[in-house]
Amino acid sequence: MTAPTCRVLAVLPALRPGGAEVQLAYLLRHLPRPQFDCELVTLFSAPHDDALNARLDLGDLRVHDLAVAPVTDGGHGLMHATRNLIRARARLAERIRAFQPHVVYSRLWYAGVTVGTLNRRRLPFAHVANEENTLDNLDDAGRLKRLLRRWVVAQADHWVAPTQGLHDQLVAGGAPLNRGHVIHNATPLPPPLPTRSARPGEPVRFAAMGRLVPAKGFARLLDIAARVKAEQVPFTIDVAGEGPERAALEARARALGVDDTVRFVGYVPDPIAFLSAHDAFLLTSHTEGFANVLVEAMACALPTVAFDIDFGPNELIVPEQTGALITDGDHGEYADAMLTLARDAQVRAAYGAAGRERAETLFSIPRMVSHFSEVFSGAVPRPRQQGGNVHVRHSWKRL
Repeated sequence: MTAPTCRVLAVLPALRPGGAEVQLAYLLRHLPRPQFDCELVTLFSAPHDDALNARLDLGDLRVHDLAVAPVTDGGHGLMHATRNLIRARARLAERIRAFQPHVVYSRLWYAGVTVGTLNRRRLPFAHVANEENTLDNLDDAGRLKRLLRRWVVAQADHWVAPTQGLHDQLVAGGAPLNRGHVIHNATPLPPPLPTRSARPGEPVRFAAMGRLVPAKGFARLLDIAARVKAEQVPFTIDVAGEGPERAALEARARALGVDDTVRFVGYVPDPIAFLSAHDAFLLTSHTEGFANVLVEAMACALPTVAFDIDFGPNELIVPEQTGALITDGDHGEYADAMLTLARDAQVRAAYGAAGRERAETLFSIPRMVSHFSEVFSGAVPRPRQQGGNVHVRHSWKRL
């Protein structure tokens, strides 16, 4: 007997080149049909981006841009944000009435606030909220945003975090334990590539990737690169990504004398192809909720090095098996790990093979989709019983 269709409406602030958007695309593309009927709604309009569209590959998925306002990077004040939220709620409520989803799934905090403030008695749906950033994220400006992120998971019918550590932090911050789920983010698994051995004197190619913002710690990557360069070991570091810190980081690289070694290559439309052209991967973030790039690097059979920050790397890297987990802030220890990888091709190959196996086992797209399928199916509100009412958590009485 065929299971009844579960209608899922996914909500994002906008389609932008970020990890949350990519993970959502993987999920919506692979949820099994006809068990799930999916739509994607974006609240804000982003400029057309052919490279991003190719990477997301949404195909025939129904996408509705509610066009509340053009997406921007800068803040415009509380009154402006409030007006946008009012418009977003009204337009989202209209879309919900038209599609009549069983589940509304929000990703990123602003989408969660918009969904969470709708009246779930008048618009009967279950809210599944996905939070993927630590509450200590350096790129979150202001206490209000952190409070709103905590509120989103606290009011949701079900909530999801990508790591156990972040799950536990959210529970400590007030999220209900019995409605929380840990579901790891996922990565495509490219065909295995032949092991590459650097010829004598040929530089080992390290990769790094992420938005060029303070939380990603690229400034300390440059300091570490200067330490490694002083050891006269040939290597290069290619940093993929864009962001507001690019000019300052390039100036710092010149000041440290590593601008011939560390190259900022900008946004790359195909991260898997970028990573596959390198020998090892470096993460120097101060905070992460998961660190998608580590899993992508492992899928490409790259050994990985990362600082042991609160969440993310310590649940992904197995020290001395898939890579190195470094005491947070210890630049000397990090440089030593890089030197080991640069000097020993056998260690690189062993770590890379173990990382690939771990990615196949724990971080595949089918595994992630299976877990979300269970959450969505379990979240579907039960039909009303005659003479009774379904209790649905909600916050605002209008809409």
